[in-house]
Amino acid sequence: MDVPFADAPGNRNRLYVSSLAGRPGRFFAVCLAVTFLNFAVWSLATPLFASPDEPTQVVHAAAAVRGEFVGRTIKSASNAMTRVTIPEVFAAGYPYTTCFMGHDTVPASCAPALSTSTKVVNTATYVGRYPPLYYLIVGLPSLVTVSKAAIYMMRLVSALLDAVLVSLALLAVAVWSRRRLLLVGVMVAATPTVWFLGGVVNPSGFEICAAICLWSSGLVLALEHADHPPPGLVAIVVAATATLLLARPLSPLWVAIIGILLVLLGGWRAVVGISRSHVMRWSIGPSVACGIFVVVWIISQHSLDLLPAGVPVPANETRSHLVATIFGYTGVWIQQLIGVFGWLDTNSPLLTYFVWFAVIGFVVVLAFACASTRQLGVLVLLGSGILVVPVAIAYSQSHRLGVAWQGRDILPLAVGIPLMAVALFEESEVLGPRRCRVATILCVGMGVADVAAFVEALRRYTVGVTGPLDFLKGTWHPPLGSLTVAAGYCVFVALLMALVTHEVQHGAVLAGAHPRPARSNRGS
Repeated sequence: MDVPFADAPGNRNRLYVSSLAGRPGRFFAVCLAVTFLNFAVWSLATPLFASPDEPTQVVHAAAAVRGEFVGRTIKSASNAMTRVTIPEVFAAGYPYTTCFMGHDTVPASCAPALSTSTKVVNTATYVGRYPPLYYLIVGLPSLVTVSKAAIYMMRLVSALLDAVLVSLALLAVAVWSRRRLLLVGVMVAATPTVWFLGGVVNPSGFEICAAICLWSSGLVLALEHADHPPPGLVAIVVAATATLLLARPLSPLWVAIIGILLVLLGGWRAVVGISRSHVMRWSIGPSVACGIFVVVWIISQHSLDLLPAGVPVPANETRSHLVATIFGYTGVWIQQLIGVFGWLDTNSPLLTYFVWFAVIGFVVVLAFACASTRQLGVLVLLGSGILVVPVAIAYSQSHRLGVAWQGRDILPLAVGIPLMAVALFEESEVLGPRRCRVATILCVGMGVADVAAFVEALRRYTVGVTGPLDFLKGTWHPPLGSLTVAAGYCVFVALLMALVTHEVQHGAVLAGAHPRPARSNRGS
């Protein structure tokens, strides 16, 4: 039975919860279970330390929970490196991956046995100056057991954190929004790269999932509840903001940009409504406190000091040619937004890229056909920022670090494109009764493309990209076995897409019973 109930006087902020969920808590629990399983399977399918920077991330996590929040500075050109003292098993990442890192034709079975030594050793990390929140949580399993199992447990803790954030994004839409296709927008934003990064020890996944949560809840707040913000929705916005602020050194920049774009999207009326809200006035304090803390941390600990590890830039390179060269990497970065795995050495199959670009193009075209001039201006501004900001940052660092940018670095902004586009065209009801069919088609397509990307990544580590299609006979296998892991991912992706399509269908029924007021699709 569908259960509507109110959370404010006059029933202005009505909540609609599907028959699957029964109530918000149950809906969140279902989302959390399914999303966690999707992240967790990636945790198992990726060999230990076979993801960007994971060896140094594990080192920092193991050190942070032992009280070494930064470590001792190793004097160098950038001072990014710090020295910490941890059990040897957590410092063995780079020797373990040397034989297959960057060599996509070599299966992971070439790696030597991972050290099991519990001896305390001195080792270095180049992320020791990062904000500590993520590492203090993810590093906890290393205090429970000093073993290989602890690294998998650290991955699973990271997967749980990311699953909570994605589930909160789905909850914000399912409970407080009439724009039910925003649920599909969350799935578009969660590209295979997001699932991969969310399943390993890396704050990039944490940062991206926090951004998905902030974009989703922020759009619902700015476009639908600015006059009377529901306390629950405000709590999700504040939690996502605080989490994103504390994720990585550049995260405060993303929070500022997202906040400005949401204000521009909601317009002056939304700003006035939110500023008059008693709930919003009380909730702004935690976000400000987190912002002050992280800015002080970044400045005092020199968190933006990075290790020179990018493509070297010749000393005599002209500015114009350097900008053109950096802009030439845009295609590679966009590819990484969708699905490039391992140490950026394993691409998704062509099907995955085709489906994701087609889906994003579809929702953006609909947005341009339906949204107001001001709203389209904000969408164009976001798209321009995704292209310009990486070039500007990479240029500013190029002579000191080389061209060190990666696609995942801009994903906190990029996930806003499908979410904003869906929110804009959903307002006009352009799809009408076809929205359920469209949601099903999009989710089936993305589900197939996601599984294809996962299987290709798994095949790369079992037999290599030039190996046979039958990866079950490979020389490396993940915990639980290749067949179990692959079959499990198929099931979990199907469950997640089925959950989303069910919620879209339910919301369409409610929209028919309670239609939106008519409004113009164009104008300011």
